[in-house]
Amino acid sequence: MASRTLLVIGIHREELSFGDRVAALVDPQRIDVLRIPSGIPHARTGTDDHFYYNAQHREIYLQLRQQVKGRCRVLIDLHSGLDEGGHCADFFCHDQSFLQSLATAIRQEGKERLVRLVKIIGQEEPVLRQGKSGIVDADARTWIPRKIWDDSSHLYVGLEVYLRTDGDGERDDWTFAWQLIELIDSCAARKLGY
Repeated sequence: MASRTLLVIGIHREELSFGDRVAALVDPQRIDVLRIPSGIPHARTGTDDHFYYNAQHREIYLQLRQQVKGRCRVLIDLHSGLDEGGHCADFFCHDQSFLQSLATAIRQEGKERLVRLVKIIGQEEPVLRQGKSGIVDADARTWIPRKIWDDSSHLYVGLEVYLRTDGDGERDDWTFAWQLIELIDSCAARKLGY
């Protein structure tokens, strides 16, 4: 595993085929891929299921932390969601200066209408409402343990790419995700100096 950027795919098992398609496009000289072949299922509705899902979610991320700690500078956590409009994405990161750098790169690429920048905050922090005029479009709390997204050994960036239909998406979805991963990697290289 390289000491630069690591792309993680398959945290949710339903998203693995999409992740495989995107991972096939990345440059293995610059970005390593960690494929999780038996991830957790997406959340189910129901009171009892919520507790078990939270426990599974926390456990898989704590296992991931053990595998990546000290082995990468940037951790990109790829996910997919559904949006009939397709071709849009959310970036999740706690580092405000990185989000600012990413916002600049996104504007330069002409993708600002396609993405939303979301700052991850801790449970103890107040939720701040920011409009489109600011760098961050929203704040979010996450089930991902803070030990993953606020770890000084690496920069965590969650990337949720929205597809038009369930499944592994289409070539333009994979290319879109790959371009966003390239943006993350180049912004991180400038920020972290590698």
